[in-house]
Amino acid sequence: MKQRYEKRAFLNESDVLYLIERGYNRTMAEALSARGVTEQNYNSFFGDELCFHSPFDMVNMREAAETISYLMETGGSVLICGDYDADGLSASSILSLFFTDNGIENNVIIPTRDEGYGLHADKVIRAFKRNYYDLVITVDCGISNAEEVAKIVEELGVEVIVTDHHELPAVLPDCLCVNPKLGYDYPYLSGAGVAWKLVEALVGREAAAKYSVLAAIGTIGDIMPMQDENRSIVKLGLANFNHKNLQKLAELSRCSASPSCSDLAMKIIPKINAAGRVGYPDVALNFLLCRDKTDTVLCEKLLELNDERKRIFDGIIAESDEMCDVEVIYKEKMVFLYSEKWNHGLLGIVASRYKEKYQLPAIIMTRDGDDYVGSARGIDSVDLFEIFTSCKDYLVKYGGHKSSVGFTVAGDKVSEFRQALVDTLSAIDNSCFVKRRYYDVEIGESKVEDVMALSCKLEPVLPQDKLICRVKDVVKFANSFGKDNSHLSATLSCGLEVKGFFKYGRYAPFIRNGANVDIICTLETDSYTKKVCGIIEDLTLLNSVRLDDYYKLNLLKSFSTDTYESADEDQIVKAIGSDSAIAVFDDYETFIAYQERYDFSRYYVDIFFDSGNCGNTVVISPLDDYSFDRYEHIICFAMPSKRRTLPQKAIYANVTPANDKLYDLELSREICLSAFSALKRKGKFDSVKGVFDKYLLSKMSYPQYLVALRVFQELNIIKIVDDYTVEFPPTEKQDLANSSIYRCFQR
Repeated sequence: MKQRYEKRAFLNESDVLYLIERGYNRTMAEALSARGVTEQNYNSFFGDELCFHSPFDMVNMREAAETISYLMETGGSVLICGDYDADGLSASSILSLFFTDNGIENNVIIPTRDEGYGLHADKVIRAFKRNYYDLVITVDCGISNAEEVAKIVEELGVEVIVTDHHELPAVLPDCLCVNPKLGYDYPYLSGAGVAWKLVEALVGREAAAKYSVLAAIGTIGDIMPMQDENRSIVKLGLANFNHKNLQKLAELSRCSASPSCSDLAMKIIPKINAAGRVGYPDVALNFLLCRDKTDTVLCEKLLELNDERKRIFDGIIAESDEMCDVEVIYKEKMVFLYSEKWNHGLLGIVASRYKEKYQLPAIIMTRDGDDYVGSARGIDSVDLFEIFTSCKDYLVKYGGHKSSVGFTVAGDKVSEFRQALVDTLSAIDNSCFVKRRYYDVEIGESKVEDVMALSCKLEPVLPQDKLICRVKDVVKFANSFGKDNSHLSATLSCGLEVKGFFKYGRYAPFIRNGANVDIICTLETDSYTKKVCGIIEDLTLLNSVRLDDYYKLNLLKSFSTDTYESADEDQIVKAIGSDSAIAVFDDYETFIAYQERYDFSRYYVDIFFDSGNCGNTVVISPLDDYSFDRYEHIICFAMPSKRRTLPQKAIYANVTPANDKLYDLELSREICLSAFSALKRKGKFDSVKGVFDKYLLSKMSYPQYLVALRVFQELNIIKIVDDYTVEFPPTEKQDLANSSIYRCFQR
C-alpha cells in the first residue's frame, strides 16, 4: 500500500545541524530546512534583519530610474498602465501615489476584464487624446505585448518603460524592460514588488517604505513565494500598515488588530480582486489611491461588489458543473470548459475551483467577439506556461506563470487548441497528476504548543504555506455542525480539537464512537476559546473493529442480486497492474487476505469516502456517492451471491470473505411484518431511522431492518421519498418470496 502522507524532505543536512545548534530539536530543524530556512537566511526569517537586494542589480533598473528622475526634474507627466487584479492595482497605486507625492502629474488606466489582460495600445492612444504624457510606464503587464508597445511608440512618439514580472516571451518589447526574470538576485517578485523596487531605486528604501503595504498586497495577492525579498517586503508592509482605507476594510472584515499575512490573503485581497472581476476595477483603484483618509463609501462599495462576485460565481459553477463529464476530464487530464456568456473576471477563480476539485489543470473560457478569452490554473507538478507555449500556434496571445496563464484563442481554433493540450498532457507521466500530500511535523513526536510557537515564528506565511502537522490518533468525540451539517468538530485522545469544513461533516457518524484516524492539519488559535485547534487539510479513516458494523450496513444498502460473470485470473491481474484502476472490497480483513495474492503496492487505500487522490486506489466499503468515473478499470472482490452495485464496466473476482459475519443476516417473514407494521405507525416527525429506534430495537438488528426496507421497495410496497417521508403506493398483496433480496437472505 502507498502512504497517503509524505513527510516533506529537508533540503540540506548542514542547515539542519546549524538549526539544531540554534536550539531546535531534530524534527523542528528538519521542518524548517524543508521550508527553506538556511544558515544564510536564518536572521531574515527570525531576526530583525530584512533581506533586500539593491534595486540596481535588476537588469535595466538604473536606466529606468535615470529616465524617470529626468522626467521628475523637468516636470513631465506619466501615464501608468496597470492590470485589474490585486497585484496590478496595487502596483499602479504605488507609482501613482509616489508621483503625486512628488508633484508629478500622472494618470492610471486599467483595462476591464471584458477588454482583457495586458497592455492595450488603443486604450493608451485614447488616453493621449484627452491629455499628452511624456512617459508611459506599465506595471504587472507589458512584457508579452511587443506589438502593442511598438504601436504606442510609432503612433504617439512617446517613450515606454515596461515593468513586469511574468514569464519572458520569445520576443521582448523594443523598449526599456524591467523584469526580475531578465536578471536579478531574486527573480520571483510580484508586479507590485517590481514597482516598489523602482520607487526604491528613485528615493531609497527608507522613503519607499511608505508604499510597502501596497507592495505587500500585490505580493500576497499574486501568491508569490514567501521567501527572500518577498518575505521582507511583506514584513515591511505589515509593519507600515498605515493606509486608511485598508485599515477600515480590515476592520469591516473582522481582521485582527494587527492584520496578518493570512488576514490579507483571506479577507482583504479577495475584496480588492472582486471589483475587477465583476467589471469595476476603478473602484478598487480609487480605494487604494485613497491612502490618507477613510472613504467609507468606497469600502462599502467593495463589499457590495464582493457579494456580487459571489452571486455570479455561484451561477457559473452551477452551470459549469452540469457541463463536466468526469470520465472525459480524467481521460484528457484536464478540465476544459467554455461558454458564450460567462463573466470574464471570474474565469480564474472558476479555474481554481476545478483545479482543486479534480487535481488537474483547468482551462475556463468565455466568448469575446470572434475569439474566446480564458484563464488556466495548473497543478504543482505541471508547468502550465510551458504547456501553453507548446500550443502557442493556436493562440492569439497568452502570458502568465508556471501555475497561472491568461490567454486568447480564435473562435475557429478552439477544437484544435483543445486537442493540442490533450496531446501535450498525454505525454506527461501519470504520476505527475497524483496529488502529493506533505506534512512537516508529527504530533506525538512534537508537542502541539511547540509546533504552534514555531508556526507563529515563521510568520508571515501564506495560508497554504503554514506548517502542516500529522496526527494519528483515536477520536474521543465528534459532531457535525453548520449549514447541512457539512462541518466537523472532533476531539482526539491527545486532547487536540480538530475542525474540518465543507465536506468533513459526513465523517461524524463513522468516527464519533472512537474510530482511528490519520489527519494532516494546520494549527491556529480559536478566536472564541483561545485554545489551539487543528484545521483539517485531509483526513483518512484507518481500519478499526468499530467500523465492522458500517462495512455490513454499506453492503446491505448497495448490494445487488443480479448475476455477474466472473473475470478470469489473467484479466484481474492485468487490470490491477494498469495505471488507472480501483479495487473494491467489502471489508478490510478480506483486502488484507488478498494482498498475498495480488500486488497492491502501488495503491492508496480509501475507506468509505473518495479521497480524490487520482492514483490507483483500493476502496473499502464505498458509499453510494463514491466516484468511479476517473478509473479505466474497476475490480470488485466479493461473494458471488452478494455483490455490490457498481458501474457497468466493473469486472468481478469471486472471493472467500475473511469475515463471514459480514454477509450473515437471517431475514424472516416475522421480521419483515414487524418492520412493515412499525412503518405504518410512523409519526409525522419520526425519521425512517427513528422508526427503528422507537419500535424495533428489541425485535431485530438495524441491518435486518434496512434489508426489510429494500425488500418492500423492490416489491413496490413502500416508497422512501426522503429521511422522513415514506409513501405506501396502492398495490396488490405481495408474496415476500417474489423479492430476490428476500430470497437472498431468507432464514
